Amino acid sequence: MTHLFLASKRAAVTYAPDPETGELRPWLAPGGTGNVVAEQAGVLNVSWIASADTDDDRRAAQENPDGLVLSLHSGREINVRLIQHDRTTFDVVQNFLTAELLWAANNYGWDRWTTPTFGAETYEAMRRFGEFTDDFADAMLKSSSGVDDPVYLVHDYQLVGVPAKLRAQRPDAPILLFVHIPWPSPDYWRILPKEVRVGLLEGMLPSTTIGFFAERWTRNFLDCVADLLPEAKVDRESGVVHWRGRRCRVRTMPLGYSPLTLHGRNPRLPEGVAEWAGDGKLVVHSGRTDPMKNAERAVRAFVLAVKSDERLRGVKMLVRMNPNRLYVEANAEYVRRVEAAVAEANAELGSDTVRSHCDNEVDHSVACFQRADLLMFNSTVDGQNLSTFEAPLVNTRNAPVILSEMCGAAEVLAPVCHTVNPFDLVEQAQAIVDGLTAPEEERETAAKRRREVAEPWTLEAWVRMQLDGLTADHEARDE
Repeated sequence: MTHLFLASKRAAVTYAPDPETGELRPWLAPGGTGNVVAEQAGVLNVSWIASADTDDDRRAAQENPDGLVLSLHSGREINVRLIQHDRTTFDVVQNFLTAELLWAANNYGWDRWTTPTFGAETYEAMRRFGEFTDDFADAMLKSSSGVDDPVYLVHDYQLVGVPAKLRAQRPDAPILLFVHIPWPSPDYWRILPKEVRVGLLEGMLPSTTIGFFAERWTRNFLDCVADLLPEAKVDRESGVVHWRGRRCRVRTMPLGYSPLTLHGRNPRLPEGVAEWAGDGKLVVHSGRTDPMKNAERAVRAFVLAVKSDERLRGVKMLVRMNPNRLYVEANAEYVRRVEAAVAEANAELGSDTVRSHCDNEVDHSVACFQRADLLMFNSTVDGQNLSTFEAPLVNTRNAPVILSEMCGAAEVLAPVCHTVNPFDLVEQAQAIVDGLTAPEEERETAAKRRREVAEPWTLEAWVRMQLDGLTADHEARDE
């Protein structure tokens, strides 16, 4: 496979004027799917197609139709080509369809008692989503127009309609679709309007290969297909779906971390944290400003732990947040709830026992991972959660890891972590006590084992899994 074409909606880069020269230059954003796909582009040495987000992004796209070269933290360089969508279409897809509708559908974001309610705006958003999908498919087809044997790599849930568009024009091409977020159970997926839930599946199944981070998301997807597309023949054991004369293989392909990106950093704690923490024990919770990251319950569990065991007096907790989609009311409300939980914790345990810190500086996150005496990743659901792999690899204090059983990463790391029910404060509190009071020799042995388990799951290994799986599935397409 030599002619690769890679796309994702979200870029790891935004363009803005250089403060000194005024010329547009690319600025890297930390974390998320965009960075993962950018590093994959670097490994494969291919161009990467993504959406122009801001007005400056659109200007950069206009001035550089063949793309711009971007230097990654790992030292790799990639060529980025940005798609200019209709402004209204992009806003609807960005701010409503993906940020609220599909994100909530895949991450169990609705209570079903009061939310959701679908009206005309949902159907209008799906029409706009069709235009957005056409933009990506057209860009990939145009890029590959002079190639006899293109291979398409399509990443994440915003592009689930692209495989069908590619297949219509390139019937024999290998197409991989990788979904970076969870996939819900059939009953939950049925909440979506029939036209939406069926249409999205029909956009995905023309793929040669569909990938998820966790086996449970793979199982859920296959169950959705069997439940909602009666004409599909689903072999759950092999992960193969036969539908409309084509074969699609659904695979589980975990990802942990990028070694070059992780180690090419200059870690430094956020201002004031080193002095505040001193050399005492520090619990670190880390995640985006997204309700699924569950920091509020982590803080409440910490309060329970400290109040239940005198040995934890003097332990401090840092809630490290990365601002993400704060224009979404659920995310903004989550931040308010976390801040309220922090204030209540300090009222109960003593002033300044718990702090929150919010910025998008990756070097701050890495330094917090290093400094922690206990790490908490208690998401209510998570496609994978790469931080659960990264943090133990850089930590310098043999910190135990509390990991939600609802993270995709738990399928790899559960045997070497304190795995918990993210809704159970008592269980989480006990895990905090156990982790902080474990003998040092036990902590050291467990930390070494965690590193050994996490180390093989590199970006490079993940890329190989994708290409090897796609090759095998393409060769088996007539079976």
